[in-house]
Amino acid sequence: RRGASLTWQPPLLYAIPLSLPAMAVACSSIVAALLGIATLASSVDGSSVFLAELCRGGTCTDPKFPILDFDTERGECICRAHPCWNSAGVEHKCSASSGFPYLHFTYSHDRQLSCTCSSVPQYDSLHVSRDHCPGEMCDGSQFPVLDWNPQTQKCFCRAHPCWNVNGTKHACNSPRFPILHYREDVRPDGSVEPKCDCVAKLEKPETPTPRMRGSKVEALDQGTCTFSTTALWSRGRGAAM
Repeated sequence: RRGASLTWQPPLLYAIPLSLPAMAVACSSIVAALLGIATLASSVDGSSVFLAELCRGGTCTDPKFPILDFDTERGECICRAHPCWNSAGVEHKCSASSGFPYLHFTYSHDRQLSCTCSSVPQYDSLHVSRDHCPGEMCDGSQFPVLDWNPQTQKCFCRAHPCWNVNGTKHACNSPRFPILHYREDVRPDGSVEPKCDCVAKLEKPETPTPRMRGSKVEALDQGTCTFSTTALWSRGRGAAM
């Protein structure tokens, strides 16, 4: 799964189970900078349970802002454009014919963005990768999802949560919707409902904006997420308590 240019990575530094023995291990660090746009990726796409709990009931339906995430400055869940669609004015793309068609991002210890092309579809959280776990990554096939534990205040690697939802292992087999994404909703009785969706490849929509003479078009990287009715009720009830 390696391309022409690779990321040098150290071996897994720790393999110590955390609170869920069969579901999580500690993560390893990125020691060197990315050398190119092709990289070895984990065998599945990512889905943070921490983010799913934080933004429970939220979904992103606008293809311009497909990533459900959390904005620390605004203190709320948002729908985000892929950060590699506009990295310091540069739009990164991955060719389908290269064998590495999926755009992937990571952040170094000093929170510098790196964009790579992967053979594995990705759905990552910028909030987890940049705000909580800069410089960390998960390169094992059993625990490939980078996540954050707010109780221990530590990053760790977990199995994909959709691999075991009440005994059911989910997978995405359609080339049109290759990304397995975990999220959570709220049932009418207030209990948590795990959701596993197959979402489309994260590609920037071709939506040219007409420019009027003398006008300035501002590039936006965030949109508003939509919450289910039960989630809005649950959030409102929590705020009132």
